[in-house]
Amino acid sequence: RMPGLQAQLFRLLSQDIGKAALLAGDYSADQRMAAFLVALSRRFAQRGFSATRLHLTMTRTDMANYLRLAPETVSRVLRRLQEDGRIRVDRRELEITDPAGLEDLARAVLRS
Repeated sequence: RMPGLQAQLFRLLSQDIGKAALLAGDYSADQRMAAFLVALSRRFAQRGFSATRLHLTMTRTDMANYLRLAPETVSRVLRRLQEDGRIRVDRRELEITDPAGLEDLARAVLRS
C-alpha cells in the first residue's frame, strides 16, 4: 500500500544485512567489537544522544550472535578494550574513553 515506505525499509534492511556480513568477515574479534561500538556510537550521535556514553540494550549473548562470536569472547574483548583504555564498562553502561583509538582498531572493518 505504501511503496515509498516499503522501499525505504528494504534499503535499511539491506544496509543492516551488509553491515552484519562485514562484521562476520575475516576480522579479529577485537576489530569486530570495535566496529560494532563505533557504529553504535555514530547512531547514538545521529539521534542527538552522547556519542561516548552508551547504554547497551543488547545482552552479551545478543552481541555475540550479531558479531558471530562466543559470548565469552565478547566479555573478554570488552575487558581487553577496557584494559587498553579505549572504553569503560559498568554492566550495560559503556563509555568510549578513546574514540580515536577505537576507530583506529575498527578502521579495517568500517572501510569495507
